[in-house]
Amino acid sequence: MPFLEALDALPANDPARTELFYQWLRRDWRALFSELREHRPVMTLPPFTVLARWSDVVDTLSRNETFRVPYAPHMDDSVGPFMLARDGAVENWRDKSVMRAILRWEDVPAIRALAAVTAAEALAAVPPPTVDVVQTVSRLVPLRVVQQSFGFPGPDDKHMLRWSWATQADMFHNPTNDRSLLDACNAAGAEMRTWIRSFLVEREPWSDAQGEDSVSRLLRMTAGSLSGLDTEQVVSNICGLLVGAIETTSQAIVNATEQILLRHDVTVRAIEAARSSDTAAFDAIVWEALRFNPMTTFVARVAAERAVLAPGSPHETTVAAGSVIAVGIGSAMFDPGVFPEPNEFRVRRRTSYLHTGFGPHECLGQFVAYAIIPETIRQILLLPGIRLIEGDAGHIDMAGGPFAEHFVIGHGAGA
Repeated sequence: MPFLEALDALPANDPARTELFYQWLRRDWRALFSELREHRPVMTLPPFTVLARWSDVVDTLSRNETFRVPYAPHMDDSVGPFMLARDGAVENWRDKSVMRAILRWEDVPAIRALAAVTAAEALAAVPPPTVDVVQTVSRLVPLRVVQQSFGFPGPDDKHMLRWSWATQADMFHNPTNDRSLLDACNAAGAEMRTWIRSFLVEREPWSDAQGEDSVSRLLRMTAGSLSGLDTEQVVSNICGLLVGAIETTSQAIVNATEQILLRHDVTVRAIEAARSSDTAAFDAIVWEALRFNPMTTFVARVAAERAVLAPGSPHETTVAAGSVIAVGIGSAMFDPGVFPEPNEFRVRRRTSYLHTGFGPHECLGQFVAYAIIPETIRQILLLPGIRLIEGDAGHIDMAGGPFAEHFVIGHGAGA
């Protein structure tokens, strides 16, 4: 138990315990969580409590009235009161229902086709011997889906990508409440809402909004008094179409692609599947690859009241109201009770994945992600001679931030 031995050598309230946790998380998160699952499935550190086992993770994520999302301080001043930041509130119940009605399941084939064309054209424009996945396709594809399928075109690509980065960096990756990130998020949200308000004026009367994109549907529904939303609530929900779409999708594309290319046998199998018409077989490889390096290893929740974690288990733990819980979704996907032989690459495990969350706050656009993430990776793997390149240049480059900024891979002659 190398991590726990080092941890227990430090005083209980020493901030160094938290820094040690982050060091191990960055160094080898799978080994860290394996140790926690076996020996300390609920671990309390000064700023938060970590959950490592599947059963405790899904239990906590299921109890959204007790363990609530912490996003409101990062969202309200940016995009306005938004369903993702609410539990047990009308915004969550009403807005989620409305957005599900306009994000239709039957749109998926067209969304996947858009992803295929966008990725293929972008990749074809980059000559060998290398291509930067982030700068070429992983952000571009979800951006085009937001603009064309969702119907939120924005002023231009540059603004949309900046709004996306600033809002996601603060809302989902700012546990220390860094003021610079918060200010950038609020500024991006203000710009976004100003643009959307003008865009909506141009679309009046909303009852005549043309198109089968999500925004057009929302406008027609609202004009018919069917959504229950006022104008500012419409604006906030259109913001949400961008906020949750680009950076998480880009990270998933990058991480899964790398994990496939790290394993020769998987690469061969994936390329063969990419060339076939059986998208389900290819997609299964992608979701398993993403398990080995998910978009995030844990999500945060805050106890709304004094509550019990892992109730009824030998490691049952009571936490006070206001306690922050680091819910280990990455660890849960390596729990051998749910994932037999968890360190083995085995496909067809999709029903147990937590890539899009679990419970009441599972990603609203999960089926869109299920289309564009694997399709973009499929187009990448169709490049002749696709391969990792040696050295640091071939690693995912986060550039010191929360998201992948570069991922350079080889293609063409020399494979």
